[in-house]
Amino acid sequence: MSRLYRKLSALRTRESIKDKWWVTLVVPYLILGLQLLAIVILEPSDYPSSSAYVWVARFLSVSFFITLALAIVGLYFDIIYVAESSDWKPSMWYSLMFFAPVVGVIIGLHYLYKRSRYVGLSLAPSPQA
Repeated sequence: MSRLYRKLSALRTRESIKDKWWVTLVVPYLILGLQLLAIVILEPSDYPSSSAYVWVARFLSVSFFITLALAIVGLYFDIIYVAESSDWKPSMWYSLMFFAPVVGVIIGLHYLYKRSRYVGLSLAPSPQA
């Protein structure tokens, strides 16, 4: 068994976070909203300098792609958690939520709705046995 597999397995099964992977699905949309605010709504003249505008745009773009990669990993672990905890066996086709611009929001909301029906969407700390 490889070290990477052992580390991923330990991360996936850690009691304190195993039922909260769904939170990673929301983060790219929050970053995208910040991008729209910073790049589309605010004008370059609203920034102290043009280089500040460019750096904000770069930072938010890099942040979006990093959170997108983390969200795909989070979706994978969340699908495993949901499949182990309920009768519903979600598909990795739900990863399309990150690649289809408008339809992705609908797919994501559908996934979160079905997840809430089967295992819930709690942010409360997990009870320790």
